[in-house]
Amino acid sequence: MFRTAPRATHRAPGRAVIDYRGLAAPVGKGVGGAAVIGAVSATAALAGGASATAQAPAAPAASAAPSAGTAAAIPAAASAVAPASTQYTSVKLRLGSRGSAVSYLQQRLNAHGANLKVDGVFGSATLRAVKNRQSAAGIGVDGVVGPKTWNALTGGSSSAPAAGSSSSQPKLRHGSRGSAVSTLQSGLNARGANLKVDGVFGAATGSAVRSLQSAAGIGVDGVVGPKTWNALYSGVSIPSGGTGASSGTTVNGSAIVSAARAQLGVRYKWGGSTPSSGLDCSGLVYHAYNQAGMNMPRKTAKGYTFGGRIIPKSQAKPGDLVAFTGNDYGHMGIYTGGNGIIDASGSRQQVVERTIWNAPHVFVTYR
Repeated sequence: MFRTAPRATHRAPGRAVIDYRGLAAPVGKGVGGAAVIGAVSATAALAGGASATAQAPAAPAASAAPSAGTAAAIPAAASAVAPASTQYTSVKLRLGSRGSAVSYLQQRLNAHGANLKVDGVFGSATLRAVKNRQSAAGIGVDGVVGPKTWNALTGGSSSAPAAGSSSSQPKLRHGSRGSAVSTLQSGLNARGANLKVDGVFGAATGSAVRSLQSAAGIGVDGVVGPKTWNALYSGVSIPSGGTGASSGTTVNGSAIVSAARAQLGVRYKWGGSTPSSGLDCSGLVYHAYNQAGMNMPRKTAKGYTFGGRIIPKSQAKPGDLVAFTGNDYGHMGIYTGGNGIIDASGSRQQVVERTIWNAPHVFVTYR
């Protein structure tokens, strides 16, 4: 006959209390020596799961003398509860994802300048912040958090680098947002620009970038890569009164406008450079400027845009150019003052004089 313990004698009344002191040594040899190993393994396994809620007991009072090994054991158990970031960075996240990995993502986005509620829900605000970070990092902007996006979020500090560390800066372009854009804007202001430091790479920031590139004698494309960062840190200044070096050419604005007006009604022809055969937008610029006494080479609209100096509208004068930035600077006309323009219109199939329409554009001068 086997003896069994009397019922209701296995514990004292009240809540069950786990005694963690038995976990002090890697291999306990007290009560249930082998069972201690199992307890340690089980604790570690639970700590890695999202549902682990067991709390280690409070640390003993300062006056109490802990037993040997106890002080080291409790912090080790507590640290196991906080999972390493690497367990999240291998997870692909997208709109609609939920959980602790999304919370970690939101924390990293906030460290890079976002202002998200850390709620573990990948909603529209998190999606916008992800796309902004992808744009600032110069990687594919798709809103999906994969290895490249995790690297952009965890691969380095979000603080601005010291002057001269251009290699650590991301590639920026129109539409980029974030702390790197703010750093760029502050640097451009130090070189003579007058930008609002808002972390948004808009038209004004693009004009200042092209100005800096022109002054530095590097490719003028409005994209901020290593050469442009180096120009920013090396002390190249943006000339006052414009966004690039002056051409030094005497420009007769009224003569240019008059030459352009003389072509009103001339038929539109793509690639055309003479009134007799037809004109396109850049062909009209070529014809009017040469008629006014400037030796202007034949270029595309984009070529004329970056061959001159991009200026604010407040500095534009009749005879300057208005370049529309859509379709990779695909159209331009001759500024007549106020809000007017003369251009060879593809949609109207002739040279017309009209009001500048509501589309992104910049003003360019060869003065």
